[in-house]
Parts: sequence; structure tokens; C-alpha cells
Amino acid sequence: MSETNKKRCIVLLPSGRHFEHLLDQVVGRAITQLGKVPSKWNALGPTPINVFVDEIEQAGALLADISENTPEIWLAVGCAVALGTPLCLISQRQEWSAAFGIQHVPFIPYPANAFPSDYVDLQQQIAAQLSAIMPEANIQQPKQQLHTPARSSAPSSKPSDDLVSYEILALTIIDRQSGDTGLSPKDLGEEMQASDCGHLTSPAMTALRRRRFIERRPVQVSERNEVHTSENLFLTRKGKDWLAHHTRKATARRTAAHSRAQFVNGR
Repeated sequence: MSETNKKRCIVLLPSGRHFEHLLDQVVGRAITQLGKVPSKWNALGPTPINVFVDEIEQAGALLADISENTPEIWLAVGCAVALGTPLCLISQRQEWSAAFGIQHVPFIPYPANAFPSDYVDLQQQIAAQLSAIMPEANIQQPKQQLHTPARSSAPSSKPSDDLVSYEILALTIIDRQSGDTGLSPKDLGEEMQASDCGHLTSPAMTALRRRRFIERRPVQVSERNEVHTSENLFLTRKGKDWLAHHTRKATARRTAAHSRAQFVNGR
């Protein structure tokens, strides 16, 4: 894949003024925020199938709005899954049914009659998911203003110290529920959904695997008198060490806070 293609995120939206606005004001901004290039496709355009597939295979990612049952968009989604192209789905519908092969793919919901704050939240969620799944994507931070006093330098934290909340949630769930046979991505998604983070399951798994905190192993699973192989999730030694270290730190902070409270109350 060329550097140009790595930076390109194909965008497939249903037709209509609402979706044009969504591209200009939300989706496009989320993609450019990562230093990537949005490439809008007309889902109904007369694109030859070989070009269609090649473009998806070479792109850095594909973002699709599945609010409407557009066959061409679903075809692109299926191609992306089959080719291993990073995929980000958004939808006005809170629930949707899809073919068995893509039921595990999470999506980011947003309201049909959204407020400006909803669109801000949608942009942030898209940027978070794309930054986790696209090659070398990093959310750009605002540049430091000129003549601003520089802060004293502090030791830079290692990547393993920079877990965000939904990554910590996923890591904790896998640790708590994996057992001897691990935890399936589907079960992780259901547990994440209970905390309203189901749409962040895929970015969390991608980020944790990049940090080598989790790994996938094939296991034999019995279900309805049938045995099949599942690529389940397991914590690595590095992941267990991170959890143990930060659990000790959290316990120490709670103990210190409790001691201070007792001291103040006893005065």
C-alpha cells in the first residue's frame, strides 16, 4: 500500500443534503483531524466492480453510514471485511441486522434529529475509532500558542501508560471474564455495550493488541451440541502486569484518601 493510499479514508454515505452536510461538518473534519484524506464515493455511481474492490483494498480505511439499507454500501462493507480493510460504521438507527459474517462489526450511533453537541460527540467518536484502526493515525493536538511560557519538562509516559477509559474497560472485562477459554470478541462487545461503549469494542481490541496487552488464540468451544473453533481474547503477561500495577496504585490512592478523611474527622 502506498503512502498516499494509507492516508485515504473512503467515505460512503446515502444520498441527500443531510448526508452532504454530515460529510462537510462532521465526517470530513474527523478524518482530516487525524492527518488523513477523506475520499467521498457515490454509492450509486457506475464504478466497475474490479475498480470498486481494488480501491477498497488499497485504502487506509472505509467509513460508511448504514442509516439506510443501500445495497451498494453494504457491498462495500462486506468487501472491507473480507479484504481486512479497517472499517468504521455510523448509523442513525440504534439497531440493525446484518449478514452473519459482519454481525461482530461495531457501529457508532447518532440521533436522527441531532443537536450540535451530538455532532461534536459523533466527530470525536469517529476520530477515536479511526485513530485506533488506521495505519499511523494520530489525533492532532492544538498547536501551542506563541509567547506561552513553557511548562517544565516531565518524563514522557510510555504508550502502555496512555490507555483511555474504554481501553481500560475492555482490558478489565477480559481479565475478569476470560477464564481458561478466553473471551470471544462478541461477548466482549456485549459487556462493553452494558457500559454504553459497545461501539468502541473494535478500537479497544486494536489498541490493546498493538500494545501487546491482549492476544487472540484459537480455542474449541461447545455450543448447542456442536464444537467449533473461536479466536478468543486472552491477556498477555504485559497486560496482566499493567492491570496489577495500576490496581495497586488505585488501592494506594483510596487508602491514602481514607486515612486523610479519618484524620480530619478525628480532629
